[in-house]
Amino acid sequence: IAEQLAQQLVLDFKKSCILCSSCSYQLPGTENVAVSSGSLTEEIRQRTRMRGTLSWAPPRFQIIFTVQPTHRRSEVVASQHFLCAGCGTEVEPRYIKKLRYCEYLGRYFCDCCHSGSEAVIPGRVLSCWDFGRYPVSDFSKQLLDSVWHQPLFDLTCVGKNLYSKVKELDRFREVQDQLLGIKKLLKACRLSESVLAELEHLPAHLKEQPNLFSMDDLQKVKKGQLLPQAKAVLQSAITHVENCELCLARGFICEFCREKDIIFPFQTDICKRCPECKACFHKKCFVVKKCPKCARIQSRKDPSTASR
Repeated sequence: IAEQLAQQLVLDFKKSCILCSSCSYQLPGTENVAVSSGSLTEEIRQRTRMRGTLSWAPPRFQIIFTVQPTHRRSEVVASQHFLCAGCGTEVEPRYIKKLRYCEYLGRYFCDCCHSGSEAVIPGRVLSCWDFGRYPVSDFSKQLLDSVWHQPLFDLTCVGKNLYSKVKELDRFREVQDQLLGIKKLLKACRLSESVLAELEHLPAHLKEQPNLFSMDDLQKVKKGQLLPQAKAVLQSAITHVENCELCLARGFICEFCREKDIIFPFQTDICKRCPECKACFHKKCFVVKKCPKCARIQSRKDPSTASR
């Protein structure tokens, strides 16, 4: 029915062109297609092939976060209507064993569209921390290479279990949280230029947003490269803060114990911030709903509460 409708539309279009001797219209995108006027069906097939057909469409750019399920070759090729997933070339059932499987798209390709390239599959990294290289089509290879350094993977949305599975990644998260906190302090200090320069060696997205990684970042964690680099930068920053009067002036004194040591929000291992006023206290000292600063703020708003 669809082909008959297409034929009728083309016939109507041609008739309208014949009525106008000066008509020079062409179907969009078909300027270079040479077809015989006696084969309307073949003309339609050649033109629709440029954009795909009802049974085939070229692969599109997409980021797949999961591992492709395992199915029998015959079932997958049949679902492809015995067409190459890359170019739409028809394949006889007896030749389907010659098709090559793409681990990224979960489809079969002819050898013109699948030259045997291999790549790391994001879904395997996110699900089981597997950085093995698997066969992919030429289209998938180009796609995966182009996004290798792009921060596309938010581990709060995809790969949610990775932090619990991969200790190295969880340790990096802790260091990153401290870096994000100390960065704000360093930016307010006019003497921290050298430390900020060291911070620039880390990828920009790792200094701006937690839990957001590229495949390159995750592989560096796997190889043990990213965590030592982040730790070194953090140690330089801490050393600066501990010896800088301007930074120390922005620290906090715990109002519970009144000890003289200065604490900072980025010291997440010993410091606890009040969720209301954001003041910092020792974790061991902090008592929920008994924050001294919150009490002062409340007393200013309502003097009658000061004596309670």
